[in-house]
Amino acid sequence: MKTRIFSNEIEAPLTSFIGNLLGNVCVGITTSLKTPRPFRTLKYEIEEADVRIEVNQAPVPMDLNSGFSKIIVSDTIRGMVRHLKLSDPDGILRIEVDMEIQP
Repeated sequence: MKTRIFSNEIEAPLTSFIGNLLGNVCVGITTSLKTPRPFRTLKYEIEEADVRIEVNQAPVPMDLNSGFSKIIVSDTIRGMVRHLKLSDPDGILRIEVDMEIQP
């Protein structure tokens, strides 16, 4: 799995551990939203109160439970990345996960 994170369109470096941790959390969230598998690519975009998730370049509905899913996803991701060296941890976040098969 390859994970990349961007803050206001500026990519932040990730160690292997942090990249795998963040990628696995995104997979867990996506699975919890009952998104059909297999996942080849995931993209999360968080901008203020808006959360957008794409799986295999198709949008995932986020209007579940009157917006609660957006709040919990945003709080979880922002809490995890708060201490990373991002240009603006409170700005627009984009996370891209490419599910590569490890040899």
